[in-house]
Amino acid sequence: MTSLVHVKLADAEHRMPHPFNPTVDFPAEGLTVDREDPAWMQLINDGSLVAEEIKAPAAAGKRKEK
Repeated sequence: MTSLVHVKLADAEHRMPHPFNPTVDFPAEGLTVDREDPAWMQLINDGSLVAEEIKAPAAAGKRKEK
């Protein structure tokens, strides 16, 4: 099961190559990634990236009956 998180650079002034495409910089707005992927896990654990948990969208159409 994937564990999706939104990650951003820990230091907004820092430039870092994208781990899977080193000719492109990691985007300033961040990316949604699988936290359990070893490459992303290493960057999160070493402090290069900061993870924000993604909240599941609220279920539409569910109403409380009176």
